[in-house]
Amino acid sequence: MDIAFWIISGITILGALLAVTLRNLVHCVLSLILFFLGIAAHYFLLRADFIGAIQILIYVGAVAVLILFAIMLTRNVTGTEGPREVLGVKWWAGSAIAGAMAAMLCWAVQNDKISRTLSAGEKATTSIAAIGKGFVAEWIVPFEIMAVLLTAALIGAVVIALEEVLKRR
Repeated sequence: MDIAFWIISGITILGALLAVTLRNLVHCVLSLILFFLGIAAHYFLLRADFIGAIQILIYVGAVAVLILFAIMLTRNVTGTEGPREVLGVKWWAGSAIAGAMAAMLCWAVQNDKISRTLSAGEKATTSIAAIGKGFVAEWIVPFEIMAVLLTAALIGAVVIALEEVLKRR
């Protein structure tokens, strides 16, 4: 189990690093898919099969494919547009923001009241049926709103791409 954890962790970290360092956007999305699959594998290792399957269906099957489709509708995805600044001001600013976000996330996890109330050996009692009922009962409206917004964004990307093609002709 430990060996599988470390192998999957290495694959996940490799996918994340490649996703943020590659210049070709298509390769970045494929690396992001590798990262998402690594996260799903971690869920399967934790015996959270439902969450692992949802990770694959939603992130790999929907979000990554949507991103890939949107990138395919844009121009200049090869990363050969011009010189690239290595370790410039933007890189340091992004690293500082990422560090601040990581620190806030660690603080939030450490000060979470719910995790303090559960003892180390106590398990959560939520079942898949309860998750499904909560999703359909409480979260159906935000889910539908998100679906409409993603559809509108996709239609907007197609319209913008078509306008650029028509202007070139």
